[in-house]
Amino acid sequence: MVKRVMVILVAVIAVLSVSFNAGAKTITLKIQSHLIPKDAERGLGPFRDAIDKLSNGEIKIKIFGGSSLFPMKEVLEAVGNGALDMAEIAEGYWHKKIPVSEVAGMPFAFETLEEATVFMYKKGYAELLKQEYAKFNVYHIPYEAYPVGLMTNKPINGFADVAGLKLRAYGVMAEWLTEMGASTTYIPGGELYTALATGVVDGAHWGDAYPMFIMKFQEVLKNYMLPDPIVGAWNNLIVNMDTWKKLTPVHQQIIEKAALAQGSLHSADTLILSEIARKDMNKDWKVNINTLSDEELEKMRKAAIVVWDKIAQKDPLNAQAIDMMKAFLKDIGRI
Repeated sequence: MVKRVMVILVAVIAVLSVSFNAGAKTITLKIQSHLIPKDAERGLGPFRDAIDKLSNGEIKIKIFGGSSLFPMKEVLEAVGNGALDMAEIAEGYWHKKIPVSEVAGMPFAFETLEEATVFMYKKGYAELLKQEYAKFNVYHIPYEAYPVGLMTNKPINGFADVAGLKLRAYGVMAEWLTEMGASTTYIPGGELYTALATGVVDGAHWGDAYPMFIMKFQEVLKNYMLPDPIVGAWNNLIVNMDTWKKLTPVHQQIIEKAALAQGSLHSADTLILSEIARKDMNKDWKVNINTLSDEELEKMRKAAIVVWDKIAQKDPLNAQAIDMMKAFLKDIGRI
């Protein structure tokens, strides 16, 4: 996968080898990520640097992590009204306002990040997202696909072990866990470690193992469930629409192609780092890696398919996106 991503990067950089007018005005864009500052820099730093280089310094990106500028629940509005230029967010966070965004992370749909990426870019899902975000004066750009991990204070070796747990979750992940008998509550990332350490919740989902390691989950949670229930959730970028329209076509292309290239590379990098992190969690922190049997996996998959249909019933555009997803999964032999 990493080799394929590097080929994409070389091709994108070749496409974007353009000349600029000397003395052009510098554009500075502030972007706030939902991730803590360390992880925001890791994920967006190469994107910032690529844009700076490809634009010959004409576009500068300033990265802000967590809720350093605006509370995350206010970020969509802040970007829409121009108080904030850009944001990175886990897709589905604003599913109550943009229902179709929830389809970005269906449990037990995709088995590889490549599958999720093709669905986003090639099967029309990205266009549905652009259409809906535009209603909030926001331009939407896919960034990086990732698996969603689940860590708990008790082992999950099968379907029945989920029942009775109180877990931090939101969106479709919460619906899937609820379908299996858990109770869920949303806790912002900045408050999550304390909630886990004090037993407010029994576990939480987050990005892959390395992002969980950065969040220090291994200090308080001693069980990691495999396989990850979602392979193909997304961290995506949104840009104020007025700001976007003021950019030149070349600048717009630089931002979109840099997002494709750097987001894909970051996905691959996180996969490798997560493999290492799981080993370190197990060896140094005594975290049990609990792998589901095929029988238990199928039980969880059936619960997930129930959730797919529930999500489809929420909104006509959801139904369209789920139909698109099912057609793609049928084409590649997943269903």
